[in-house]
Amino acid sequence: MIVRTPKLKAISLAVAATLSTATQADTLPSTQLQDVEVLSVVGKRVSYANNSTDANMQHLQAPIANVLDLVNNLPGVNIGQGDAFGSDDYTTTISMRGFVIDRADQQLGITIDGVPNGGSAYAGGSKANRYLDSENTRYVEVGQGAADIASASLDALGGTLNFVSANPDMQRGAKVGISNGSHNARRYYARYDTGEVLGNTTAYFSLSDSYNKRWIGSGSNGYSDRLHFEAKSISELQRARISARLSYNDAHEDNYDYRSLEQFKQNPRWDGLTSTWTGNPDIDQNFAEAWSTLRENSLLYVKAEFAVTDTVEMDVTPYLHLQNGRGDWLPPYQVYATDAAGNLISKGNGTTRTTFNYVDANGQPILDSDADTSAVTRVASYRHTHYEKQRFGITANLNWTLDNQVIRAGVWLEQQDRSQIRDWHAVLDPKVYHYFDETPYWVQFDDDYQHDVIKFYLQDTLTLGDLQLVLGAQQYLINIERTDNFNPANNGKLDSDSDLLPSIGLVYRLNDRLELFAGYAENFKAIPDTILNTAGQEFAELEAETADNFDLGLRYFGDSLNLSATYYNVKFNNRITLLAYEEIGDLPDYLTELDGTFVNVGGVKSDGIEASLEWRFAPNFSLTSSLTLNNAEYSETINGYRAGDKVAAIPEQMLVAALNYNDGSYRAGISGKFTADYYGAAKRAEINGANVWNRDSIPSSTIWNAYFGYRHQVATSDMFRFVDLALTLNNVTDQSYITGGQEGAYLLGAERTASFTVSLGF
Repeated sequence: MIVRTPKLKAISLAVAATLSTATQADTLPSTQLQDVEVLSVVGKRVSYANNSTDANMQHLQAPIANVLDLVNNLPGVNIGQGDAFGSDDYTTTISMRGFVIDRADQQLGITIDGVPNGGSAYAGGSKANRYLDSENTRYVEVGQGAADIASASLDALGGTLNFVSANPDMQRGAKVGISNGSHNARRYYARYDTGEVLGNTTAYFSLSDSYNKRWIGSGSNGYSDRLHFEAKSISELQRARISARLSYNDAHEDNYDYRSLEQFKQNPRWDGLTSTWTGNPDIDQNFAEAWSTLRENSLLYVKAEFAVTDTVEMDVTPYLHLQNGRGDWLPPYQVYATDAAGNLISKGNGTTRTTFNYVDANGQPILDSDADTSAVTRVASYRHTHYEKQRFGITANLNWTLDNQVIRAGVWLEQQDRSQIRDWHAVLDPKVYHYFDETPYWVQFDDDYQHDVIKFYLQDTLTLGDLQLVLGAQQYLINIERTDNFNPANNGKLDSDSDLLPSIGLVYRLNDRLELFAGYAENFKAIPDTILNTAGQEFAELEAETADNFDLGLRYFGDSLNLSATYYNVKFNNRITLLAYEEIGDLPDYLTELDGTFVNVGGVKSDGIEASLEWRFAPNFSLTSSLTLNNAEYSETINGYRAGDKVAAIPEQMLVAALNYNDGSYRAGISGKFTADYYGAAKRAEINGANVWNRDSIPSSTIWNAYFGYRHQVATSDMFRFVDLALTLNNVTDQSYITGGQEGAYLLGAERTASFTVSLGF
């Protein structure tokens, strides 16, 4: 590492130690790095609540697992995964302080090394697992509530999860890993580090290939297959550092289905999907291998950091994201769409859409439900929704250090082009399998969306003795356009600009180990472009979501003990929800463009306590723990929700404890997460003639995970540098439980799962 300016060298050393991103130390003055960049489970010394993962949390999850699982033990956070290894985006949910990422809502921001992920929605979004392998993830920083003002996200109402990639090794070498596990799981991983080349550059390249069957059922019960590539380089120059990173991910995921509470009680090990092809479309519409998510994602960024002068530093990060994919379902009918004159059409929704199950000997649809079907042919469809996205953007941050003052300013620019096409294909012979005609018989819609995003911020940090005062403001300017390629009358535009969003915070040092912090910030979420695709939506009546976040807490940093406790109070305004996820006999309404209508359902008030502990109580032993007490209630009676009722599907009490041992060769650990019972539904329902609001009491659960590992360092003269063996056990007690979901629709927690990994270093 060659850095010749003292200021940039200090920053480089801090980044090498903590792999800080643009939203962290590299935008702060070198004189404050040691004070601010304390990264541990209990978080950094800043004016808002935050926590980060550690190496032990990685050991508790198998390498094949979803990188999102790393944060599941942090305070306030609950990760729901339908799949045992998290390999189904359709049934992945995240909740934090009453905010969620689920099938309908995206209220938490996700960034990769500070680069925005492009949203987390199933329909065109990409969560962190599309960009990172767990072995290439150094840590994950979670900002509950406010997060850093420079964070680039359109969804960060309740905070941000920043996934920080590992840096290349200074020493040249290679690593390979082979994993096997439950549910026919297997994974191959390889990484090559160049070491220092050209006198100033390090880089690595990694490739992994993963496969596992769905944990529910056997036979043709569905599978997930993932090919993933990453490369990263860092070049240290005279007064600059250049970092570049590329990731590519190609995934095929067969989905799980959500269940009601009654269905969970009837059988907590079956999601209603089938594993045997029967030849009957009414049954085979539930065939697991036909419920599929196919996604391909590439993300490239180049980050340039400069020491402009001794007091001015800046970084600029252009990035490019490409996505394409598809979502599949198997409707047990075909569609006869007509225009106003009654003519059959092959494109567009038309005026009427009639479904039919049979064709006659000439292949003509039988539309009369009372017709004789004794000598006809049964038909079915394979419905595809295609997603494509191209994002180009840039983040830029400036840091100016004065005597007792630090001024930060920055901008985020992004242009996004997204398309969404739904086509229907005839199943060639429903008696045989869901092989389909490659040429669609009907294209239901073909829409293009364009986003133009501008965010800017300004922040001033003033240090007065032991008191640090932070004042800031940010604003979003967002334009969204929809082009209906079949019917220009449906074209639309939407401005989703925010007001000027203020923030204020303070950190007060009581002594060298103990500090008090407090912060207030107004957060904002842009109205999603899917609003423009909703039939009958009144755009003018819909307001963007906002949240007022207040944190008050204490942090203690000791030689062997770190503690953090935060009281938070959040007022969530103009909550947008997707009403009436339409189902017919527990099955999707395949013809809808969306699954309901977006409306503001008033506000939500939440407050609570989050606490975390990190205690190295003996040589080689450590204990970490987190506590979450969350009270989230609706603040208005509107659209079937009642003021004072609990917010649906949000755990109120969670307690985590993890014990770890590591002597350099042997390692072991066990963790338990207790989740108290909570309400799964809140919207008014009529039951036995009476109105009922809070209902579906989700049973409490305690999930235990464990790991065992051994690492042997080999002499440098031998072929291998090290051999590593790792066994991971998840849900050790094989408890049946609900792991997440959304209102009235819940995810079945996976049964006991094991995986074993052998890694070799060269």
